[in-house]
Amino acid sequence: ILPLLDELSPAARDLGSVNTVVFRDGRRRGHNTDMWGFRESFRRGMAGAALASVLLLGAGGAGAAVAHALLDLGVGRLLVRDVDAGRAQALAASLEARFGKGRAGPVHDLREAAAGAGGIVNATPVGMPKLPGTPLPPELLRPAHWVADVVYFPLETELLRQARQLGCRTLSGEGMAIHQAVRAFEHFTGIVPDVDRMRAAFAAFDRLPHP
Repeated sequence: ILPLLDELSPAARDLGSVNTVVFRDGRRRGHNTDMWGFRESFRRGMAGAALASVLLLGAGGAGAAVAHALLDLGVGRLLVRDVDAGRAQALAASLEARFGKGRAGPVHDLREAAAGAGGIVNATPVGMPKLPGTPLPPELLRPAHWVADVVYFPLETELLRQARQLGCRTLSGEGMAIHQAVRAFEHFTGIVPDVDRMRAAFAAFDRLPHP
């Protein structure tokens, strides 16, 4: 959609990705609310988490948003893993260009990266009903890890279930889904919404019958 827009917000420009378009005064402005959504979710749900080294699984659009959010939050070094090694390398390079040399790098040895990381974030679609399983072997998890997932259907992915069984601190995709919508609503309407009401509405979705 980028070539069809008149302008980009700073976040959309940094990420090269848009998930919200505002039509106003005859112009099309693109925004990315995923980065703010994950950052706000993490800030509220993972206060005090170890940030020296974090392993990020997935270097696509969601991965890029999460990566920028994590480095904004103070992660010392972000290790990026993707099934497409070139994509992981490209994201790590763009992160270093923005945040400084040594702040990010691609993963060459997943076991070693997991062992040295304080936290693990899944920004792949693995864990959704169409892609069941975990994005890394569960035996690489250890109780000292904190584990976050951007998948929100289901809220408890297999990765989070395995992590909770080990005693890891976990963060589901609910917060990112809600807070990115909060920011999008603000862009569309100029109104700051009631986050608690949006959270209640989100929780109600899970109680609706599914086909």
